[in-house]
Order: sequence, then C-alpha cells, then structure tokens
Amino acid sequence: MKTRNYNVTRKFLLALILCLVAVTLSRIISPRTLVNGSDIYLAWLPLSVMLAIILLFGRHGIFPVVIGFALINDIFLHLAFTEAAVLLFCQVFSVLVACAVVRWRLGARWRHGMPNRDMGVRILWMGFIAPVGMKCCMYIAGAWFNYPVNLSGFFNSTSAIYSIIDIQSLISAVLIFTMIFYYPLRMMINPRFGRAFWLRSIKPWLTKEKRGFMLSWFAILITTVIILCLPYKSDYLAGYLVPVIFILFTFAISRISHPLIMLSWGGAAFVLMLYNNNFLHGVRTDYSLAFVLSVLICFTISMLYMMQIYNRSEWLKQRWQSQAMTDPLTGLPNLRALEKALELQPSSTLCCLYLKNVELLSQHYGLMMRVHVKRSVTRELQPLLLGGEQLFQLPGNELLLKLNGPEISARLQHMMHYLNSRRIYWNTVALDIEFGVSWGVQHEGEKDLHHTLGQLSWLSEQACAVHQVLALTNSLQEVTDHTTDRVLLLNKVKRALDDNDIVLYGQPIVNAQGQGYQEILTRLRCNGELLTPDQFIPVIAQFNLSSRFDMQVVERLLQWMQAHPDKHGCAHFSVNLMPLTLMQHDFVAHMLSLFTRYAVPPQAVIIEITEEQALSHSEVSAHNIQQLRQAGFKIAIDDFGTGYANFERLKRLQADIIKIDGSFVRDILQNAQDAMIVKAICELAKGQSLTVVAEYVENEAQRALLLQSGVDYLQGYLVGKPHPLAQA
Repeated sequence: MKTRNYNVTRKFLLALILCLVAVTLSRIISPRTLVNGSDIYLAWLPLSVMLAIILLFGRHGIFPVVIGFALINDIFLHLAFTEAAVLLFCQVFSVLVACAVVRWRLGARWRHGMPNRDMGVRILWMGFIAPVGMKCCMYIAGAWFNYPVNLSGFFNSTSAIYSIIDIQSLISAVLIFTMIFYYPLRMMINPRFGRAFWLRSIKPWLTKEKRGFMLSWFAILITTVIILCLPYKSDYLAGYLVPVIFILFTFAISRISHPLIMLSWGGAAFVLMLYNNNFLHGVRTDYSLAFVLSVLICFTISMLYMMQIYNRSEWLKQRWQSQAMTDPLTGLPNLRALEKALELQPSSTLCCLYLKNVELLSQHYGLMMRVHVKRSVTRELQPLLLGGEQLFQLPGNELLLKLNGPEISARLQHMMHYLNSRRIYWNTVALDIEFGVSWGVQHEGEKDLHHTLGQLSWLSEQACAVHQVLALTNSLQEVTDHTTDRVLLLNKVKRALDDNDIVLYGQPIVNAQGQGYQEILTRLRCNGELLTPDQFIPVIAQFNLSSRFDMQVVERLLQWMQAHPDKHGCAHFSVNLMPLTLMQHDFVAHMLSLFTRYAVPPQAVIIEITEEQALSHSEVSAHNIQQLRQAGFKIAIDDFGTGYANFERLKRLQADIIKIDGSFVRDILQNAQDAMIVKAICELAKGQSLTVVAEYVENEAQRALLLQSGVDYLQGYLVGKPHPLAQA
C-alpha cells in the first residue's frame, strides 16, 4: 500500500512539474500573426501540452493538468476567482470528456499504438470535438461574464470567420503539435525510451542503404524551411517552396519512421508559423488565413492516414512473408525459409533427420499423427540446439537441421541416440519410430540446394539401417550415383505404368495331387528392358504408386481371364496387394467394378496380403478386408511368421489361407526348431479351418516333410518356376 501511494504521489508531482514548465513555455512560443490588424493565434500550444500530459500519465495526469492550468492562469491573467474558475472549466472540460470517450471506445490501450486502425476515433474526439467544445464553452461564458479586453476576443468573436480561425488554431495544436511535446516529455520521464526511440525510429534509417536518402531529405527540408523563414519577401517563395514541403513529407512516409516524420512535420510547421512572413506572404485576410490553416489540418490528417495505410500494408506484407516461410501444419520453417537463411549464411551444415515408419503409421492413424510426431521431435530437439541453429520442415518423413556449432557428427550421434531412447505417443498409443541422421556442408556458391537435400535424404535412410550418423562428404560419389540411378529407375517405372507395359508371370501352387492355382508375379517392361520386383517394388512403395500399380496388375489379369474363360469356376490365381493399397477408402469399390466389367467372379482370384495388413489396427484396412471376403474373395496371408504375429493373434485372424514364409522352409531339414514351428502353425491353422501353403520348396525331402507336417499346398522351384502367363 505504501509503495502504491508513493508511486501515485510521484506521478502526480512529476506530471505537475512538467505541466507547469511545458505550459508556461508553450504559452510564450505559441505562434501568432496579425490579420486585419488583429493579433490571433495560429496554434494554441498549451492545448498540445495538455493532451501530451494526459497521453503520458493517463488518469494520473488529470489533477496535475487542472492544477497546473489554474496556477498558470493566475500567474499570467490575474482574474477574479469566478472568471478564473470558468476559464479553467472551458480549457479542460471538453478535453477531459473527449479523452474519457476515447478511453471508453478503445479500451485500456487508448493511449498507445498511434497511428493505427482506431486513429479515426482519436482524431474525431480529441482533434475536433474537444477544440469545438472548448470554444463553445468560451462563447457561452463570454455571454455571462465580462473578461478583460486582452481576453475578450477569445470569448466574444466579432465574426463567424474569426470563430473558425480560433477553432482551427486549436485543431492544428492538437493534430500537428501534440507529438512534438509528447516525445520529448516521454524521453525526460523515461530515458530508456529515448534509447528505444533511437534504435527503432532513427538508427534503422541510418544504415548504408538508407543513410543517403535520409540525410538528403533532411537537408532539403531544412534548406526549404530556412528560405521560407528569411526576412526577404517574394511572391515566388511561398508559391513554389510550400508545396515542396508537402511533397517531401508525402515522399518520406514509406522511407522514414513515422514518429520521426511527425516530429519533423511538427517542427517544420512550428517554425513556418513562428516566422511566417514568407509562409503567409499575401495571406493577411481572415478568409485566406482560414484556408491556409485548413490546408495544414487536411494535410496532417491525410498524412496520418497514409502512415496508417502504410503500416497496415507492411504488417500484412510481414504476415504473408511469415506464412510463406512457415509450414501451416507443423509450424516449422519451410524450404523457402531455408533458402532465405542460406542467403544470410551461405556456408552452413545441413542435417537430414529421417523418421522411419512415419509414412506407414500415418496411413493407419491419419495425417495429424505425422504432424504430431514432427512437432514432438522438434520439441525434444530444441534444448539440444545452440543459438542460431534451426529445424526446418521437409515433405514426407524428414526434418532438416541447420547447425553452426563444432563436432557435428558427435552431436548428431547424441541426438539420434536421444531420440531413439524416447517414446512418442499418439492418443495413448506408443509409436514405434526409428531415426536416422545424415549431414553435409552446403558451401557458398553451390546453387543446387534441392540436389543436396535429395542426397541427404537417401543417406539418412541408410543411416537408419546401420544405426549411425553418415556424412555426405564421405559418401558423395556413392550417394550421387545412387540418387541418379534411383531417379532413372523411377522414370522407367512411371513410363512402364503410363504405357501399361506390365508382364504377368505365374508360379504354380499345388497340393500333393498336383492340383492347385498360380500366384501372379509381375515384371515391368521399359524400352525392351524387363524390371524385376526387387528393382521396382521399393520405388513404387516410396513414391506412393502402389495403388495405381496394383489396380493395373489386377486389370491386366482380368483381361487375360476374360480372354481365357474357365469352365470350372474355382480359384486359379492369387494376386498380391501392397500395404498402402488396402488403406485406400475407395479400393474395394474400384476392385469390384473391375471384376464386374470383365465378368470374372471374385471366387476365381485369391487376394494375398501381408501379415502386417491382416493384423493391422487400421480401421480402413480391416473394413476393406471384410468387404473383400463378403464379396467372395479368399484372403491369403503372405510371408506368415516374419512379422509380429503370434499364436494368440492367429486365433483371431480373418483369412482363409496362410503362407508360411520361406525362411522357415529353407532349413527345415537341418533345423529342428523350424520344423517344430511349421508343424505348430499347421496344427493351429487346422483348428481355424485355414489352408496352409509353404513357400521356397526346392527338393523332395522338403516336400515330404512339409506334407507330413500338415501343409496343404507347396510353392517353389521344385513345383515350378515362374513363367510368362501368355505362354500358359
């Protein structure tokens, strides 16, 4: 409480002292002129001081202003108590009412942020209504009280035009000269504001690029004002130089800080009004003076609104630039921001952070899961970054770091271990994500940033596989060759798909009696070259071509089946579907429309999916599998046993066929454990009424042992090698 009282008292005394000094000075220096033999004010500056004090101190400045004006009136005017009280009321009442209305309309920050979008309210109430109210109060008081001759002109106007000039002098005091008192007084109250004013409003315009314009502008302005203030009179000076001042200030709005413009405009207008022989040359009638003051007031308002428009456009420009440099989902700087940062710091260390499994998980949980993961990784890494280091958003499963500090490889190794030891949760589900990091130096003068990013992207995937940080500088030739080959291979794959140049192969899957069906295997042909699955499948999966590829394979098979109808109606072929295909919402509808178009029953084709798809938590995948079974397709689980299936989950498996992976078959004769696993799978499958297929059967001994263990169908080179379907 004592501290609060002390602060209130301190503000009161400080405001009172400033008011007494500034109002006294302003009364003395207020510019005046003679018009038709009458001495009139061009601007009554005590009103400017009054508003400056209120803008500085708010409600704490009200009583100091009232007391200060009362004391100064008593010192200079020597009025009777009643006349002095009425004069004081006329001086402060309308101003305080106008400030109260502005405070009510604009809220607690009504004194801050000028010029801004609320400037019109301030101009209306403080710049027009307050002066008009002050003059109206004086005219009403003049009808009831007899003021001395030296004051009677302010209370009883002889003509309407003089009333207009009196009101204009008050309006010009508010609009033109308030800021030339506000800024110096604020610097006196708080010297730190003076330093801030220098740093924000003056120093940025003294940079090498802007210094020439600013110095030239001030030199022209000062020279013009000095010429207009000289005792020499000429018809040409006012006619040609006064418009130059208006042009100078209009030209400076977008090139000089707005507080500095307002101070310069107030200072120039004050000097011109004070030494007004040339400025008002030929303007010695009441109507001419009213016109000149109207021009000054209108130009001031126009300049304020031009500054507001410029401020708004600059704010929008900065906001749009910020949005253009920011990824809207993750909130991280994007590639544009990276290019901008590299312009400022050409030689930088770029690090690519690869997030394994994010692509697959985002297909299960949605796009926002990917965004959540990237935000979480960013949040985890922020404490490990030094000043000036930054994370950037990259499309896909990667983030980019721009590092500045030493020991890059050791720091990145620590970051990778740190991230791999952390768990990221999405809706209480722990996500299984691994991280790989690669890095390289982007030197000054290297233009192909995107090529470097492509190399780092590939290298970060390799780093994830070997669990160590890889440097681009040590593997540049290997990365360059690989990325070039990968781009060429992608082009070949796309060309083959565009030309629908798909070659179907069939590999027999038969039972003990030699009866069965064929699994469809695929080759892509481009310019006479056959691409095998080990070449094109990784490219198709990486570049999200799997759905397109699978649908083209199915359609190609249906075309062959339509051309070679089967009379028995049983399953003759099985087709593999890639993981991302089953995650498409419209996949089943597209699939069934193809079978309807080619008049092939769903029972004629077995759909092979991976163990991961069969046991996926994805609602879309599970729904699509259920729809396929309801439509009549049989579902086969390929490579069973290699993923995360276990016997408990096998009991809940929604499928018709399971294919035991070849890794359990290849060494079944030498490895008793493999033989036990195969037998256990067969026994559990029989309990679920599932058909069992064994892959990679290569000799008679394997065949005999597998059939003895309960396997229903065999697939491998012993049964038959893949052959073109066109030769079947």
